[in-house]
Amino acid sequence: MHAIVNHLPMRDGADWADIAAKFDRFASEMRAAHPEFKSAIVLKVDEHESILVVTYTDRESLDRLSKEVAGPWFAQNIRPYLAGPVSRSVGVIVAGA
Repeated sequence: MHAIVNHLPMRDGADWADIAAKFDRFASEMRAAHPEFKSAIVLKVDEHESILVVTYTDRESLDRLSKEVAGPWFAQNIRPYLAGPVSRSVGVIVAGA
């Protein structure tokens, strides 16, 4: 299993209910269409920061689906809520899951 962890700086007045609904739909559609996608979890740290954790079965799927599907979706649906650049880390899950 591999994961992407994104730290998202949120703009003032971000619509958290809309963000949650969009991520829920995205995760549901991704699981149905791409079994190598496992989960997308959004943590609200505070009004100005959230953390997105996305998991895939393998690194190849992570790279391909991030570029072809998730990246464009994110740019259209979530980027308008951001106050600045995203900090992104990618790695292999060595424990838990």
